Amino acid sequence: MPTDKAVRLTHLGLPVTDLAKSIAFYEKWAGMSVQRPGDQLGIRGARLAQKGGTFVISLLELPVQQALPMPGVMHLGLECNSKAQVDKIATDAKKAGILISGPVDSGPDLGYQTYISDPDGNSIEFSFGQQVGLTE
Repeated sequence: MPTDKAVRLTHLGLPVTDLAKSIAFYEKWAGMSVQRPGDQLGIRGARLAQKGGTFVISLLELPVQQALPMPGVMHLGLECNSKAQVDKIATDAKKAGILISGPVDSGPDLGYQTYISDPDGNSIEFSFGQQVGLTE
């Protein structure tokens, strides 16, 4: 581990089967936009982030057999501003046919949460009240 400076989490690489469809999903549901499109070593990809955000999702378009969904309870977590926002996302996701579960109140550690599915079957959690991360 570097000693001169702390390491920080910067991105998650996520394999997808249809780059354009996945970009549209994350733009609509997570409020992200493409920061850098790219084609590295023959792999089409794009980096997406929320406005003013420092965390990036790197979408990498791979053949179907290589782009399997995250297994089990693995998911991307997004924090909402209110329970009402979680409810709205769940309602809209149900109409779109991508609601997995919720919303449900899971107590102070897990908060109020709902899960939806991205185009490749990955689970996306929208929550309120989890208090995740460090405070300064």
